[in-house]
Amino acid sequence: MISPVQAHGTGWWLASFDEGTGLGSARARGLSLLDKPGHARPASAGDASGGAVFDGVLFNAAELRSRLSDELGPVRNDAELILRAFRRWGEDILYAVKGIFALILWDASRNLLLCVRDPLGIYPLFYAERGRELLLSTSIDALLSHSQVSRSVSRTALVEYLCHRSPSVGRTFFADIKRLPPGHALRVGPAGRRVFRYWHAVPPDAEPEWLDADVVERFEELLTQTVRRYVELGPTALYLSGGLDSVTVAAVASDISRRRGLPGPVALSLVFPHPDCNEEQAQRRVATALELPQTLVPFDEAIGPRGLLLEALEMSSTWPAPLQNVWNPAYQYLARQARQRGCEVILTGGGGDEWLTVTPVYAADLLRRLDVLGLARLVRSMLRSYRRPPLALMRNLIWTNGVRLLLGEAWRWSLESAPQIAPLRRPSEWVAGRRRQRTLSIPAWVAPDPGLRREFHQRAEAEAATAVRGREPGGFYFRELRRTLDHPLVALELEEVFESGRRVGLRVLQPFWDAELVQLLCRIPPRRLNLGGRSKGLVRAALNQRFQHLNFGQQKKVISIEFFNSTMLNEGRRAWQMMGGTPALAELGVVDPLFLGDTIDRILAQHQRSEAYRIWDILNLEAWLRPRL
Repeated sequence: MISPVQAHGTGWWLASFDEGTGLGSARARGLSLLDKPGHARPASAGDASGGAVFDGVLFNAAELRSRLSDELGPVRNDAELILRAFRRWGEDILYAVKGIFALILWDASRNLLLCVRDPLGIYPLFYAERGRELLLSTSIDALLSHSQVSRSVSRTALVEYLCHRSPSVGRTFFADIKRLPPGHALRVGPAGRRVFRYWHAVPPDAEPEWLDADVVERFEELLTQTVRRYVELGPTALYLSGGLDSVTVAAVASDISRRRGLPGPVALSLVFPHPDCNEEQAQRRVATALELPQTLVPFDEAIGPRGLLLEALEMSSTWPAPLQNVWNPAYQYLARQARQRGCEVILTGGGGDEWLTVTPVYAADLLRRLDVLGLARLVRSMLRSYRRPPLALMRNLIWTNGVRLLLGEAWRWSLESAPQIAPLRRPSEWVAGRRRQRTLSIPAWVAPDPGLRREFHQRAEAEAATAVRGREPGGFYFRELRRTLDHPLVALELEEVFESGRRVGLRVLQPFWDAELVQLLCRIPPRRLNLGGRSKGLVRAALNQRFQHLNFGQQKKVISIEFFNSTMLNEGRRAWQMMGGTPALAELGVVDPLFLGDTIDRILAQHQRSEAYRIWDILNLEAWLRPRL
């Protein structure tokens, strides 16, 4: 059985659940923590009647203690507090615990195991099934270190990566390891196993209600609450760019630290060499205005003499999933600087782009309502907020995210609800059409192995079949918000942020990825999010008033795509030659090396900026795969 241990939340751990001779026919044998030498263990508690493992930060410990005060007594750690609440409220504990965490609960009397990931997935949780045993951890590497877990890579996941096709959120790049999605729980009991969503930012089956009154005050209150919780975890640093999101977090963290008599957070800033994304002037001025100590590092110094691409490929080769953020080597350099200065927490502005902005698919809802004035306002706010050619932006907004979505929805509705309208296009033909589209979109050099390509198509067909549906509550806007929370790339990005902190020995946290805050932002009307006729209106006006010399009121989003493209094209040939192509991907039948070699030569020789991303995709996957064959 497990014993109570208080631990820092950045270590590796494994929890083992033994189901005995078969669930439903015999009692499960129990829950135990497996030792990982050299790594911290999470908080745990338990006895013969059950147990709990809690890794993370519990926000409402005081509230739980108050509600259990009549029978609580001494409590050694958060796991024991949650275990007692579980024994009192049963599975309703899912709705009582607030925080960022991975949680496992075991009730021997009911033969029940609950595995829970926090609402937005700030903490990861993975599992592997080995016969009668269920292994769980916040670390894929920890699971792979178990003798009974296969290290076999999923070839289909590799093909999906190269084709930019998102797999099911529950799958990882390893055949034996599954992901518990954010906001979900895994229930194991006499009736079997079930993964289900227990938390919703947007109601799944009802028309959401907009919040309009006092939203600015409520937003500021929740953001301040989140930043305060994180600042209280220990000495704090923050990634400070010159953008609205990170400057907002910096201002709030600075104010909280000053009020509580704490040292101001250390500002960590990268100076990018490309003019499109160089924000040095704003970074310096914000740090000076907030009186923050600042570590300002030129980008070339942060990545070292080998260049960005080689550094990123080397980092990717050691991570549990292919690297998502190509800039990660530079930010890891800053994180190590913060650790050397004694910091235990790094705050970022991540999540601002997702939750402070209006998703472009709102154009489809406006067109459906024939709200021409609203559409004109949306177009104007986009033009004033983003550095994109006006014609390209308007085409993306009005056609791609407007008219085309409405046409697609009307066609699917006709297939489901009125087949007589489209007698020649039945759902099976819809699936076949989707398959043909995916076949055409697969590059010629991907999946030369017929069996692998067939498996890819089968998954595509299964996904297409589930996509045949009509309107959802709340229209396109709320549908997009729901899908953001369930998107595998979002889970991968949050897991990468968590892993970044784990490897340096601190927590990297993003205040805009807070459950209460996201629930609020999802229900704020788009016109309020675009307050003042520009994106991120909830923070823009306040920053413009506080930093009047920096003109945040008119700032447009900094986009690094040109710097990325030029870096891939300039460094790609050297990296390709040093790696000797893609023998690992070829060995698994994921790529045709001859076709692929010709493709890379063409991209580099012709300096094709529109396809520069393929250099990163291909070499990143190859670098990650090699140590795993």
